[in-house]
Amino acid sequence: MVPVPAQYHHYIPRFILRTFADNFSLIKSNTEYIATSTPGVFEPTDRPLVKQGGGKKSKKSKGRKGKRGGASGGAGGSARGGGGGHQAGPGPSPREVSHHINVYQTTDYTIELNNTARAYGIYDMYRDITADDEMKFEKLLSNLESTSATFIRKIWNGGEISLTRVQLADMKKFLCIMMYRGEHRWRQYHDGLLDFRTLMSVKLHMKNNNIEKVQDVWFDNLKWLIETPISDIMDEYQKAEPMGPKNPFMTTSEHKSPIHDLELLDFGRMAQNFVCVWQAQEGSEFILSDNCFGAFEGDNGLPFHNFFIVSPRYAIVLVNQFYMHTPGMLARSFKKSWFSEKLHLSPQTVYKKGPPPPLRGIALKAHFSPDDVFKYRRIVVPKQDVYKVNSIFLDCRRKSLTYKSTVCMLKSLRFYDKVKSDEVLFTYEHDYTILKRKLFADLNRTHSS
Repeated sequence: MVPVPAQYHHYIPRFILRTFADNFSLIKSNTEYIATSTPGVFEPTDRPLVKQGGGKKSKKSKGRKGKRGGASGGAGGSARGGGGGHQAGPGPSPREVSHHINVYQTTDYTIELNNTARAYGIYDMYRDITADDEMKFEKLLSNLESTSATFIRKIWNGGEISLTRVQLADMKKFLCIMMYRGEHRWRQYHDGLLDFRTLMSVKLHMKNNNIEKVQDVWFDNLKWLIETPISDIMDEYQKAEPMGPKNPFMTTSEHKSPIHDLELLDFGRMAQNFVCVWQAQEGSEFILSDNCFGAFEGDNGLPFHNFFIVSPRYAIVLVNQFYMHTPGMLARSFKKSWFSEKLHLSPQTVYKKGPPPPLRGIALKAHFSPDDVFKYRRIVVPKQDVYKVNSIFLDCRRKSLTYKSTVCMLKSLRFYDKVKSDEVLFTYEHDYTILKRKLFADLNRTHSS
């Protein structure tokens, strides 16, 4: 058998990374995207064209050594949380253009213009050496990403954002897998960084399933999540949830899950949350970090929001179902959400079987159809709230940060400096003095040239 060469697997999708390049822009398509009832299919299939522009050449700026922050987690990442992405993406653009993005490395305090082909990824992250097709799961992941990329392109285009019930479920599956497949979660299993409760649960899972290495648990979980239809995943979750840990000292569910049960419970709870589309107010932008996909705000066991940045302008946000529709939940929670309920909008639902019955529960679920369509609206997020999201990423980052606008990044850093001392919201209180100096110097050079 011919050996398969090493492949670079992105944990932040490359098609999202490209939007942070200076030479990336969208030419709005003349055709609207409309959801169809066919799983994983959208019509029409044309994509926004990439407009070629004058990108900068690669540069590297070095700075003095200073205080370094700790590992990721805290407000933006749970003990098992992280972020995700993948190389193959939705396919080549009509014109192949090299895209370079700003990447700040916190280990050596340098800003580099990195090619998106080799940014935010790990070699052979999804290679299965036990399979005949070693890249089987990489390919399955690519297909899932391609379907979700079509929905994300709708968001970029400015037209109607619609999904059928089946497509919405697949979209949530993609977001949950993006969080699980990220470098942070991968390193927790590979470098022994799991919290004590999770490690005890993993050890018990290994014993019950004759698994020898902790690292194998991560990949077994990922393979099952990728291969299994979302409906079957949720069926397993429904079986595990009533038998799940009843208190913080329990480490496992009584249900024998096909994967590590705490991961199954996390996945199932996230998949039930509501999707909102946030649009940054003009003059502000979202940033990226190596731990930002799925980063959360709220309690570790009950996050209010999970964030998934899809461009400097847009974010997909999973809002906790109880927070969104249970009056008074915030008053009973130990933590208070940083974000107003005005940033939540339920989608307009078009039911295939006509208007739904007034009753809820089983009667309403019986009315559901795979062909139901959900229409989402973009919620314009005030600048201060954009800076709040960015400050969560600035606190939970591991080693890398990416931004498009120097001005917006500088404003986000200044906002973080004002709020990072809040121990309820933040864990690490990183010092970004060197980065601020570099950004300020870049602005001065730009204005003087």
